[in-house]
This record gives sequence, structure tokens and C-alpha cells, in this order.
Amino acid sequence: MSSSWIDQVKLDHYLKKLQQNDPKALAEIYQTMYPMVFHYTFSLVRNYEEAEDITQEVFLRINRYKHKYKVGTSAKAWIYKMTKNLIYTTMKKKKEIAYEKEKLEYLIDQQAILPTTDLSFVKEALDCLNETERQVVTLHLYGGLKHYETAQVLNIPYEKVRSIYTYALRKMEKQLKKGAFL
Repeated sequence: MSSSWIDQVKLDHYLKKLQQNDPKALAEIYQTMYPMVFHYTFSLVRNYEEAEDITQEVFLRINRYKHKYKVGTSAKAWIYKMTKNLIYTTMKKKKEIAYEKEKLEYLIDQQAILPTTDLSFVKEALDCLNETERQVVTLHLYGGLKHYETAQVLNIPYEKVRSIYTYALRKMEKQLKKGAFL
């Protein structure tokens, strides 16, 4: 069994428990999803404090709208869709809808990466992507979503997600080759 499938089953279980008002369920969902939700949020808003605020609000909304989750569906997709909607709502309110030059600097802050590692080439490769391509790549690689779940989150057809993902990886590879990193 893949780790992603186990996480999905675990999340589904905890969301069901949350619907039954289990006080520990939200903490378990938070522990499981916080890093991925934060990284996705930060990749779009590009501001650490704002990303933290939005991420916290996502978990409050999970609790508030727990009755709207359909047990057995994709819990990750439901959470990411809620996150995406909250990000867009927040950015519209602040009139900060300038996504084209967003950076994914959170990669440097990940615990798995040594502080001495130079990841500027990764940022350059991701910067060559447009907003949709960046979202498809980050949701799949860093969010752990399958392509069909990404399609649900972004409201685009599954086939289009696969096509965007493949094209985005080629673009990133060309960018990396230009910088002589490959």
C-alpha cells in the first residue's frame, strides 16, 4: 500500500470522527495536513505570515464545514479545494491578484533539505511556469495529490492536468539545462 493511500484513508477516518464531534480528530487532521497545506498556500501568497494565517483559517473551516465532507471521497482534494478558495478570496479582498511572478521559496525552508544546499536552480525552474502549471506541479509533487485529485481542486479536466504536468516538467527540464544544472 502506498503512503498516499494510507494518508487518504487516515484523513477520511479522521474527517468522519470530526463529523461525530471527536475532539481529537481535528488535531490529527492538522498534524497530517498542516505542512502540505502551508506549502501550497505559501507558494501562492508568497508571504510567510499571511500563509500561516490562511493555513490556520483552513483548519477552522474544516471544522466549521465538516458536515459538507462526503465520507469516502478524496479528503485531500476537499481540503486543497477549500484552501485554494480561501486563498483566492483572501487575495481578491486585498486586491493582490498578481500570480505570474510568484516564487516557491518554501522549498528552502523544508526540513528535509540541508541549509547549505543551493536551491536557486529549483526556484528558477519553477519560475518558468505559469500559475496553473505551478499549481499542478506543486499539488502533485509536494501536496501528494494524484492527477484526478488535482483536477478536482483546480476544476479542470483530468486529461488537461496530465497534459499540463507533462508539459510543465519539460519546461522545467529545459530551464535547468539552460542553467547547466542537469
